[in-house]
Amino acid sequence: MFKILIVEDDRFISTILAFFLKNLGHQSIERCRSGEEALEVCKNNRPEVVLMDIHLEGDMDGISTAEKIQREFEIPVIYISGDTSSEIVERAIITNSYGYLVKPIQKRELGITIDLAYYKHKVDMERKRREQAFRQFISGAAIPIVIVSDGRIRYLNINALHLFHSHYIEDIMGLPFIDFTSDSEKETIKNILSQPPNSGSSIGLIKSSIIGAHGKEIDVAICGSWIKFNDTDALQLVLFDIADEKKALSELNLFKKILKEGMAPYVEMNSFFEITDYNDAFQSIISPAIEMKGSSLFNLKPFINIEDGVMADHVKNKEISNFDLDMNTSYLNLKCRAYIFRNKEFETDKIIISILETIYKE
Repeated sequence: MFKILIVEDDRFISTILAFFLKNLGHQSIERCRSGEEALEVCKNNRPEVVLMDIHLEGDMDGISTAEKIQREFEIPVIYISGDTSSEIVERAIITNSYGYLVKPIQKRELGITIDLAYYKHKVDMERKRREQAFRQFISGAAIPIVIVSDGRIRYLNINALHLFHSHYIEDIMGLPFIDFTSDSEKETIKNILSQPPNSGSSIGLIKSSIIGAHGKEIDVAICGSWIKFNDTDALQLVLFDIADEKKALSELNLFKKILKEGMAPYVEMNSFFEITDYNDAFQSIISPAIEMKGSSLFNLKPFINIEDGVMADHVKNKEISNFDLDMNTSYLNLKCRAYIFRNKEFETDKIIISILETIYKE
């Protein structure tokens, strides 16, 4: 038995409908003549199905009332009307109603339509709750997640928004995902997006790069799987920022290069050319008696001389990762190589100078 609201301004028709409902085993909780009354009853009594005439008393017709009932109270509405004009029927269709019965109403037809409306609405609500729960899961996920359908971004969570360096979801939603892919990776991403949907299948981890909302390239690892999103096949992509990993690997490779070239004396500095570390071999070349940590390399005269302008120019050039350099002590010419370690903004983190060759002055 369902609780049913009748919204009908014709008393005779509403009486017949109430009689039919009683015979069908349902409860007619109220009979309203206007849309305003119907909204009040839905608010207070929460019927399970609404039978809605289209032409009503008052300022609101049945279609406008049905839209509000479904939006505010999520109650299925079945239209009951003698009006079959194309304009009215088209308006009714786009309101996502659960039936349209043409007067005069037959009891059996009414019973079948009510049952179908109730159970279809129940399925719709269950799906909606699942989608809401899924959205909440995505929104609260600790990793960036992007949902792509037909090549376009349909949804992304807060962490993905931060990864794209944007504060506004409207800047990204609805745009082609390929637009945020670096030129070197477009072909790879196109191949992934062009795969036929296969619900439940996954995409293995690939390393790529994307372009943030302000044009900055971001190194990422991407994996994903096909899912259903808003009743549509969609690709759920999980993105991992691997800039730190890439930086660490780059540093490791540079250290390997230093070792391969025969690292002996070396000194490490920060971006202000202040010495942060050095080995014993470097200490012995400069002076065994002084503590150099915290001092600027350029302030170690007369122990060592270096062309500070050349050094600064090379460090400022973000295209340079290493360069050759000459330094001098009172009795040695030092052939060196400087290695620049930069962060993901390409700002200088540290500089390491390795002495490759020592030549005694004549």
